[in-house]
Amino acid sequence: MGLYKNIAYFILTYGVLSMVLFLYSGSFLFIMMVWNVILASLPLVFMKQGMKAERTWKRGVLFLLWFFFFPNAIYMITDFIHLTNDQMIWSIPVEPYSGLDGTRYSMEIMQWAKLLLIALGAFYALGIGMESLYRFHDYLRRRKGNMISFAAVALISLASSFGVFVGRFLRFNSWDIMRPVRLVKGILDSVTGFAFWFTMIYGLFVIFSFLLFRWFRTGRADSDSLFSENI
Repeated sequence: MGLYKNIAYFILTYGVLSMVLFLYSGSFLFIMMVWNVILASLPLVFMKQGMKAERTWKRGVLFLLWFFFFPNAIYMITDFIHLTNDQMIWSIPVEPYSGLDGTRYSMEIMQWAKLLLIALGAFYALGIGMESLYRFHDYLRRRKGNMISFAAVALISLASSFGVFVGRFLRFNSWDIMRPVRLVKGILDSVTGFAFWFTMIYGLFVIFSFLLFRWFRTGRADSDSLFSENI
């Protein structure tokens, strides 16, 4: 229960911080961020339960749920686009060769609070997502070996990155798999060169994030892990 308690504590804390900023600014972005954090937490829950499941069919269902919800964990990095309308840096004219710096930075505290809240949620989501992917990789490696497990991680990273594209640009959600005809039609109508390259570069980002996470994760005892728990 240690893992679930830590997740609940973080969501509660993040929710309180988001509510404070929502009440101050009136922006529903902060409410949406809490929902995104909740969705990002689900893959690790599904992965943990799937690894503990004794029945094969139950394990398969939970792993499938993990696969469909995993894009939510890596999706929150794209929430940084909500900063694009905030002018946080600009330049003013200065005399040439005067030695003066014309760069100016925003001193609007809400803009910095917004940046830090988005960063906190995005880093949490990426971290908890990489933990679930690490557990999947370790589970598969013990049964199929390193080559197959790493190949699976690469394929899942690319598939999930396409899922991020579908969620960010086509505005579909994980539960839209319950409406497959609409989902498939929307995807087929939107397959472009941009979709391909976005999936490729985002997939590389996920793969390198996983390798970096695995590097730190395997370099310490499980009890010292960021997501250590008592099972």
